[in-house]
Amino acid sequence: MRELPRPTPQPWHRHLARSAYWRLLAGVFRWGKVPLSKLLSHLEPRAPWPGHQARWDSLEEYAQWLPQHVHWKPDRLNGLIDLFPTRETIAAQFQRQGYFEEDCDGLAYFSAQNILPFVDNPNQITLVTVVLDPFTFPKNPLLYAAHVILVFPYREKWRVISNETLYPQTFDTFAEAVQFNPYCQDHPILWVEARDKDLHLYASGANVLEVQRKLEEVWRKKEQLPYTA
Repeated sequence: MRELPRPTPQPWHRHLARSAYWRLLAGVFRWGKVPLSKLLSHLEPRAPWPGHQARWDSLEEYAQWLPQHVHWKPDRLNGLIDLFPTRETIAAQFQRQGYFEEDCDGLAYFSAQNILPFVDNPNQITLVTVVLDPFTFPKNPLLYAAHVILVFPYREKWRVISNETLYPQTFDTFAEAVQFNPYCQDHPILWVEARDKDLHLYASGANVLEVQRKLEEVWRKKEQLPYTA
């Protein structure tokens, strides 16, 4: 595996600020985001999933459909209130306006629900939240340094969907897919959280290789149980 990039050297006060930044986000994402999302989803319009009539015969067909039917927009207060949608609130958007509009987390969650027929192992569909080194972004680091991608196994390789894009690159390992996909490749990872398609926590940590090791343990255990969609 290629060597993982290290956080950029910074003066002590910026180093402390960066350390506080990712730890604060890690705490919010770990303990607050999913419960708050479930709570506030009850205030949103709901409809039976999926809310559209689209069907896809392949992952490539889905990838071609996706950019025409989902749109990125920041969450509430320009992304300050960061939430996951539900299948029912997604369906309501499709019924109301004919497309789904959400932040990166909502778009990753949406694709996680749709790629089940195409993946090698449904248990390994993983919603990955990354906090990237904010000092590697030339502008708007608070908007772009925290991102959610969808990582999954396809034809014995790992693939990545970011927002409305299925990246063409393939990766040999989960960790490579997380660090070296086009969105993250120029930005050292400070923290990773991995959840399944239903937002159950799989693993989290500051080292993506250690997170991969924990995931492999989880996946081995899940292989002993029947999969339920």
